Amino acid sequence: MAVPLFLRIGIRYFRRASGNDRFLSLVSWFSLLGMLIGVVSLIVVMAVMNGFERELQQRVLSVVPHGYIEGPQRRLSDWQRYAATVAENPQVSAVAPYVGGKAMLAVFKRLRGVSLYGIDPEQERGVSAVGEHMVAGDYLSGDAGQYQIIIGDILARQLGVNIGDGVTVILPKVTVTPFGLYPREKEFTVSGVFSAGAQLDATSAFIHISDAQRLYQLGDDVEGLRLQLTDMFVAPHLLPELAALLPEGSVAVSWSDSQGSLFQAVKMEKQMVRLLLLFIVLIAAFNIVSILSMAVSAKRGSIAVLRTMGSTPGSIMAIFIVYGMATGLIGLGLGLLIGVPLAQHIGEVVAFLEQLSGLQLFNPQVYFITRLPSYLQWSDVAVVSGFALLLSLLATLYPAWQASRVQPAEALRYE
Repeated sequence: MAVPLFLRIGIRYFRRASGNDRFLSLVSWFSLLGMLIGVVSLIVVMAVMNGFERELQQRVLSVVPHGYIEGPQRRLSDWQRYAATVAENPQVSAVAPYVGGKAMLAVFKRLRGVSLYGIDPEQERGVSAVGEHMVAGDYLSGDAGQYQIIIGDILARQLGVNIGDGVTVILPKVTVTPFGLYPREKEFTVSGVFSAGAQLDATSAFIHISDAQRLYQLGDDVEGLRLQLTDMFVAPHLLPELAALLPEGSVAVSWSDSQGSLFQAVKMEKQMVRLLLLFIVLIAAFNIVSILSMAVSAKRGSIAVLRTMGSTPGSIMAIFIVYGMATGLIGLGLGLLIGVPLAQHIGEVVAFLEQLSGLQLFNPQVYFITRLPSYLQWSDVAVVSGFALLLSLLATLYPAWQASRVQPAEALRYE
């Protein structure tokens, strides 16, 4: 099958590197290099940002369930029946009761605000993996009345407590006595320390649900239900439907609500980094405009000869579109060839460089991770490829249109 003339000429213009074309060829390769660097940077950085986001989701949601359903006025009676009703939904994998809210932990003069949860130790295993993240001591025992508490490792360091030490739990509620109003408080013993590798290690504490019921004076009632779903992303839509099965006034809170600001901040950061890196590809596209504009000026005589031999303005325009697109396509192809494997193995590459240089990028005593996470999404690769191709095409249109307007007689007048 014969190759179209405009395609052969356009590719030859790109490949030639002799005589007066040497400078243009050099600039073309620099533009190609800019496209390559831009594509590699976008793919690798987006994969790393996706890796951080997924790592954050896995760590946070290993302690925080996919959603809560609070009873009316934060009190739910006959919760066993409602838990069984909610569990019948095929998208619900586990249900557990809870009691709790905001509280203060006090040790001597140290005070820390925490999210305090009263949980059933056995049922809680279905909705969170806090029992699997114990780094010291033991998980909550099944016996009530021992007033045990487990806290995050960061919180334990901040309070300066170890296993067996006592901490005072202070609630934002008051007890009326003949001597006045006093905050409700109770002494608990630290039985275990967990570490999920997230900021929750500094803000979460768990006690037995029976102890919490006594502390909050709820009797046999609970505040609500903690739910684990088969698909975390259906939580914002499914939880309101499940809340409708509970008494009127029940409120559904999904993980996107309770932890929404954290994930929104990560998403915003990812979008801004992506936008900044797109400027590298945009600069490479502007280089294509410069290359083609210089090429049109340098090849006015060749364009005039082609026109006198019968080439149409459309074919002249096609020649320079091919010339410019060759830079974008080759830069994109090489960028994908380098960027995709690098994004998939960036953790190993960074670990090798750390070993080689003796430097440590992530200090485990400071950060929650020890290596660079990465998660490559092919949709991101498709978006980067489409954006690079579109910019390359748009960059060729104006110079190619200028080439198609060259008049043979004027161009050959001084030849």
